[in-house]
Amino acid sequence: MATVTDFEQLDSIISRYFPDKFFYLKLILAAGYSTLFINGITQPISLFLIGDPSTKKSTLLEIMRGLDRVIFSDLFSGASFVSGARNVEGNDDLLPRLRNRCLVTPELGVLFKDRNLPQTLGLLTRLLDGMGYVRHTGFGEVGVHENVRFNWCAAIVKIQPKIWNLLGHLGHRLLFLHLENDNESIEAVENRLVRMITEDRDYNEKLSICRNAVIAYFQKIQARYPNGVTWNIAMDDPQAKRIIVRAALMLKSLRGTIDPKDATNTIFEEPTRLTQSLYNICRGYALMHDRIHVTVNDVESILAVMLDSAPPERKKLLLALLKQNGEIDADQYMEMSKHSHKRVLEDFTNFETLNIVDLIQDSSVKRIRVKPEFSWLLDKKILKMIKLHN
Repeated sequence: MATVTDFEQLDSIISRYFPDKFFYLKLILAAGYSTLFINGITQPISLFLIGDPSTKKSTLLEIMRGLDRVIFSDLFSGASFVSGARNVEGNDDLLPRLRNRCLVTPELGVLFKDRNLPQTLGLLTRLLDGMGYVRHTGFGEVGVHENVRFNWCAAIVKIQPKIWNLLGHLGHRLLFLHLENDNESIEAVENRLVRMITEDRDYNEKLSICRNAVIAYFQKIQARYPNGVTWNIAMDDPQAKRIIVRAALMLKSLRGTIDPKDATNTIFEEPTRLTQSLYNICRGYALMHDRIHVTVNDVESILAVMLDSAPPERKKLLLALLKQNGEIDADQYMEMSKHSHKRVLEDFTNFETLNIVDLIQDSSVKRIRVKPEFSWLLDKKILKMIKLHN
């Protein structure tokens, strides 16, 4: 097995065999695995990869296979957690086995196509509270009463708009990371494929090398902290913590569920859980960089999650606003988004309802401006971090 002595060496190995994917891998590892080493975390973290089949979502998750605290599940359903079977030899419900583990599901698309999706998402909402799960069947009570803290990393191609709405009504628990397609020219693709069949290593060999490097890296962390990591809260950068809180409040607004009949009934998630999740991801990210306190540089991880955990059209409008220094009119956004005038006005109205922007009425063209409480996104360092991922 490869000896990986530091973070830069891990970066070098992964980037050599899967170029431009290390940012995503380190974020998955930070959220799903690194946080398992930190003492005192009780809230589950779920981070799902979204992207087309060509974005190597499954490859990134496959690299996690073999880690001591990972449970892989290729075939998955809501009933896998607590089946309801009692006194059956070989009954192996998933939930009790997940305590202090990371569940990895390379393909979760089937779950989101389930005709019982509302009930399944309701179950997952409860499980991701980390408070255990109990239900009653014709055979009696089944489940787990005590708290079960676990993390969950999975992959899916796309989240349909109706599912965003359903998640909003049930209570958001899922965070997302979007993998973009590689913008390669035809010539670049051709050259890469010729090189692959001429001089490159076999895919499984590359996967094995990267997998062994990740295992070796976390073995080093385990050896350094055999009793887990006691976080140095006093050393956390106060500015980093403030950005984490602001990111949670931004995502709270971006994920608000608007009642089409009465906008005053818009549902917003409570930001406490969201803040804790983003802080924990930052801590996992810092630990991967061999620190037990967070710095401002660590917030690049949660800025990516903040944007990608919002419905895509809302993310698009927010990025357009940031590109225009926080203010944009309908004509500009029509050109940028290629949407109709009616659609643009609807998007502007929704952002006003979500308390993200102020509507400016002093011109013939409708214009919106980011509210002062979100102007921190226009800071040069924050914008640079956002542009690294978008």
